[in-house]
Amino acid sequence: MRDILAAPQLRMRLLHGDTRELDRPVARVCATDMPDPRPFVTEGALVCTGLVWRQAAADSDRYIGMLAEAGIAGLIAGQALHGHIPDDVIAACERHGLPLLSAPQSVPFSRIIEYLAEQAAELRWRRVQSRVDHQRRLLAAVAGGSDIGDLIADIALEQEIAAWVVTATGRVIAGTAPISEDDLDRIVATALTAPRLPAVTTGAMRVLQVGAGDRITAWYLVIRPAAAEPEVFAADLAAIAELYRQRSMDRLHLDWELIDRFPTAPADRPDTRAVAVVCELHPAETRTVIGLPEVRAALHDALPGVTTSVDREGRLVAIAEGTQDDTAEVLRRRLGRLAPALRALRPIDSDGGGEPGTRGVRIAFGVSAQQRDESLSGAIAAAAAAATAARDDDAPVSIRIADIDTAVGLFTAVPGGLQRRFAERVLGPVLDYDRRTGADLLQTLEVFLGCEGSWRQAADRMHLHLNTVRYRIGRIEELTGRDLGHLDDRLDLYLAMRTLTAHATPA
Repeated sequence: MRDILAAPQLRMRLLHGDTRELDRPVARVCATDMPDPRPFVTEGALVCTGLVWRQAAADSDRYIGMLAEAGIAGLIAGQALHGHIPDDVIAACERHGLPLLSAPQSVPFSRIIEYLAEQAAELRWRRVQSRVDHQRRLLAAVAGGSDIGDLIADIALEQEIAAWVVTATGRVIAGTAPISEDDLDRIVATALTAPRLPAVTTGAMRVLQVGAGDRITAWYLVIRPAAAEPEVFAADLAAIAELYRQRSMDRLHLDWELIDRFPTAPADRPDTRAVAVVCELHPAETRTVIGLPEVRAALHDALPGVTTSVDREGRLVAIAEGTQDDTAEVLRRRLGRLAPALRALRPIDSDGGGEPGTRGVRIAFGVSAQQRDESLSGAIAAAAAAATAARDDDAPVSIRIADIDTAVGLFTAVPGGLQRRFAERVLGPVLDYDRRTGADLLQTLEVFLGCEGSWRQAADRMHLHLNTVRYRIGRIEELTGRDLGHLDDRLDLYLAMRTLTAHATPA
């Protein structure tokens, strides 16, 4: 309002308005003399009126009260109708706190509207130029090696917001404050499942995708509070993040190209702290909208500093530092966040289209630490066996540790198909006998083994006579050719029983 009053070509005269009222911003300008102006004006508007609505002094308070109720910025009154601005109009503006300017008869409202349109266009141009100059300075800072965290922090401080750049696995690239794992879960879930971005999380954070491409390998800009208008500054933040993402991906792909082009045998590490991670896609999903390159990028995301390669069988092999359990836990936490996106994906057929009715993509990982006096190749082989066994799991991301410090752990490293084949060969006759007779031999065996071979405990637990249990166990020994009194045979039956139980189909 103050700028309009000061424009010499408009020759405005101030009839009412204090310093605070004149500092109000003008969002738009309109002219009206309708009896009820409220449908025709909006908040922040500058209203031009010829006072046609004023038939008596009492009209002024009612009309100007409606304009004040609409939240206008101020009023410009023309003198053409009355030759002056009536005192009751000025008094009404004072009562309702509206600044009032008087336009001379020689200045039509159209000239005022044209002037404000020109000023608005010039202001937008200056803002565009300012943003362009600002972005140039930012990009120059990026090119000069400035840290992304420092640049994000500077912009966020200027805009009085909190901001982060995160990946699809929840790794924080840069941020203005610490952020909880629960918040990262919500951010990634929104980023991967929202129908469109930007979107707002349940924690009132706005999530925008950085650059183009698939969501699993993308970076995301997160802004809090979500109510803030991101258009003003999000372009700057996104441009910075995209440059760093491209730079990071270029380095990563160069490393992959060198490793894959000049493969070498994995070097043994005397400190025995190397951890091998092997990844396999489910066999039925080797051609999908996500392949090993995307999984490879996600693995680098989850385990920064990991070294990866693709072996002759087409499996992704990674060597990380740390412990076996810690590595598996990080993978479960970070790669597990990809599960919603993987469930939504479908294998693609020969025509490149999705196969309807199939479940989402499944990815299996095996983890094995290099043991003392063991070659790294041995750890990779153990991780590969665990990954093969994990392929039978139904979870989108399945992670198995190659626990081979027990007989059961060693057995679980065997591929699931071989486990089931072993169980069917050992207990197949018992299963057939139970199907024909309903004798419950398999249940009796499970209880007997669970009671560590105690006839009495098994009989009590099943509410059977001791001789009945003895008869059933004897029948099992006849059908399987095993003697439960021998440790080797008992171990065979125990492992076969565990396999059948683990792979049983829920009712």
